[in-house]
Amino acid sequence: MLQQILTDMYIEPELLAELSDEQKQILFLKMREEQIRRWKEREEKLEQEDRKKPKKPRKPGGKKVDFLLGRDGNEWVWVMGEHENDRSIDQILEEEAQRKAAEQARREAELLRLKEEAEIKQKMEEERQRLEKEREAEIRRLEEEALYQSIKEARLAAQRAEEEQRKREQEEALRMKQLQEEAAVERRMSLSKIQDAEKRRSNEIYIRWKEMRRQLDQVAEETSHEVDKNWRESERKAKEAEQEMKLIAQRAREENRQSLTRVSQLIVNANRLTLGEKPPLPPKAKDR
Repeated sequence: MLQQILTDMYIEPELLAELSDEQKQILFLKMREEQIRRWKEREEKLEQEDRKKPKKPRKPGGKKVDFLLGRDGNEWVWVMGEHENDRSIDQILEEEAQRKAAEQARREAELLRLKEEAEIKQKMEEERQRLEKEREAEIRRLEEEALYQSIKEARLAAQRAEEEQRKREQEEALRMKQLQEEAAVERRMSLSKIQDAEKRRSNEIYIRWKEMRRQLDQVAEETSHEVDKNWRESERKAKEAEQEMKLIAQRAREENRQSLTRVSQLIVNANRLTLGEKPPLPPKAKDR
C-alpha cells in the first residue's frame, strides 16, 4: 500500500483521514524523500542527455572568448585583497569619493571662473563704449564750432583739437591700461578665491559622502543584525521541528514494532490453542 502511494504520489482522502498524526507525518516524510529522489534522477538524466548532444560547429568569423588559464588548468582569477600591494575596498571607495568630490568642485570652480571672466569683459567693453561715445561727441562739438570760425581761428582750433585729441587718446589709453591692470588683479584675486572655494567645496562634498557612507553602513549593520537574528531564530525552529519529527518517527517505529510483536504473539497463542497448549502469560508492558 505504501509503495503504491509513493508511486502515484496520491492517497485517498478517506484513507488519509484514518491515519493518526504520527502516521501522517511519516507519510509526508516518505513522499518528500520520493520527490527528492525523482528530482535527482531527472537532473542526472538531463545532464547525460546534454553530454550526448553533439556540439554545434562554430560559425566562421564568430566571436569567441577564451579565458586565461592558471597553472592548475582552470580559469585564472584574481581575488582582490590577496596581494600584499592590493588596496582594501574601503581605501578604493574613499579614493574614488575624493576623486569625484575634487572633479565636481573643479567643475563648479570652472563655471564660477567663466562667469567672473565674462563680468570683467563686459565691464571693460562698457567702459570702452563710454569712452568712444565721449570721443565722438567731442568731435561733433569741434566740427560745429569750426563752422563759425575764421581761417586763422579754424587753424588754431584745429591745432587745439589735435592736442586735445592726443591728450584724450592718452587718457583713454591710460584708462584702458588701468582697467586691464584692475582686471588682471581681479582675475588673480578671483582665481585665488576660486581655488579656495574649490578646495572648500571638495572637502564639503567629501565630508557629505563620508556621512552618507556612515549612515548606510549603520543601516546595513542594523539590517545584518536583524537578518542574522531572524536566521538564527528560523534555524532554531527548524532544528526543533526536525527533532520533533525524529521523535515522532521513532515513536511510530516503536509502536509499529510493538504492534508486530503483539500480532506475532497472538498468532503463536492461536497456534498453541489449536494444538491444545496453554498460551504463556503476556509480557508486562514497558514503562514509557
